[in-house]
Amino acid sequence: MKRILVAIDLMDETDQLIETAKRLIKQFNGELCIVHSESIENYLVSNEFDIYPSIEIPAMIDIRKKSIETQLKKIAAGLTKEGIVSQCILMDGTTAEHILKEANEFKADLIIIGSHKHGRFYHLLFGSLHDMLINRSSIPIMVIPPKEKN
Repeated sequence: MKRILVAIDLMDETDQLIETAKRLIKQFNGELCIVHSESIENYLVSNEFDIYPSIEIPAMIDIRKKSIETQLKKIAAGLTKEGIVSQCILMDGTTAEHILKEANEFKADLIIIGSHKHGRFYHLLFGSLHDMLINRSSIPIMVIPPKEKN
């Protein structure tokens, strides 16, 4: 397991996913690829519209992308500081297809993703990322459940 791809959503479980990947990759002296996929719809529902209501959509998307890129650079810097070889990638578009494309290009031995506690109605409407990946991937997938909140 020399190459691990970690798909993050920059939500609560991101740190947990990265910590899991770091523990594994340190054992094998391998390399991490951290990916975040953002669709145009997600850019448009970000809270920056509340902060900057008069900004046009292309400028708002650019602000949101720069914010995400800053977060990814911070993650990469932390990994480098720990001596872990890594790359962080911001992808535009549908999540499952992009994760699999990056995993294949990176030649990943493992894909790590998080799981959210969505209800059945949500899964009926939108499906689940881990189900889509498991059904389409030839690369093993580790699904990390969210931590229980106290």
